[in-house]
Amino acid sequence: MFMETETHESKIDVRIIVGGLDIAQLVSKAVNNIQLENDYNIIVSSIIPTVELNIVKKVANGADILLIGGYGHDETYNVLYNELKTDFNHIGLFDYNNIIIEDESIDFKLAEKEILNSIIKSTLSYSLNLINIHTLENKLMKVTHNYNSLLDDYNQLIKEQDVLNQENKELREDLDEVKSDFSVFKSRYEDIYSKNILEIFNLEQLWQDTFHQDLDDAERIVIATNKFKPDNIIVGQGYIAAETIQKATEWLNIVRTALIFVDDNADDLIRELSSDDENDVPEVRDDYDIPNTFENFWD
Repeated sequence: MFMETETHESKIDVRIIVGGLDIAQLVSKAVNNIQLENDYNIIVSSIIPTVELNIVKKVANGADILLIGGYGHDETYNVLYNELKTDFNHIGLFDYNNIIIEDESIDFKLAEKEILNSIIKSTLSYSLNLINIHTLENKLMKVTHNYNSLLDDYNQLIKEQDVLNQENKELREDLDEVKSDFSVFKSRYEDIYSKNILEIFNLEQLWQDTFHQDLDDAERIVIATNKFKPDNIIVGQGYIAAETIQKATEWLNIVRTALIFVDDNADDLIRELSSDDENDVPEVRDDYDIPNTFENFWD
């Protein structure tokens, strides 16, 4: 027997389970007389005139409070309680013993009182249950908020990890490139210590340090060096390169001696050359090298 078909989200939904249609009709009249909705913001949406478990389960699903009719906490009450109790409802007893008078008939006024008392008791228990539910809901909201916050932090860390992974990949690629360049460099110069490395010295300064005089004509030293090509001696652009400073000094000594000889004997050399020009030119042989002479070397 359904007393309301509308949804009442702001009201307490009570459903009463009784053993038969006769008691269901009595309960319906009693409910109408006590004005539960107006006085207590409670509606009795269903009065279920059966204890058949499958039917009761379907009709009682979603109720805030279930009142089970029975003679105290009897077997019927216990079976229905165990099957219908959830964390979101409360089950109370509608006790037939409190509405039967001495001749074993049902007193209508006692039925009204018992219905009201059963609902009030269950409502108080339901309110306490609601408080616990609201407390749990608040805790759940906090946990959900913390979870969402942690999830945001986690997602941010994932993004940062992706960035770091990309940077790490690029660094590894750079490192591989550096290793490759180093391998090429090492292969090219691995025998560098076995080669003769030339030291570079300032030509004028070394001339001054060696002979204690200024170098007047560096160009002639360059020409002489390029002409005779001594091993591991290079002169040019105001510098002399040699394996050691001793080697450089030795070469400068040779060039200086040659220059002094040429300068001191320039006239004799010119006359000798002029005299030689008047004589027949000797036959040139393949195995004969014409010696270098300093008097025309600088031309």
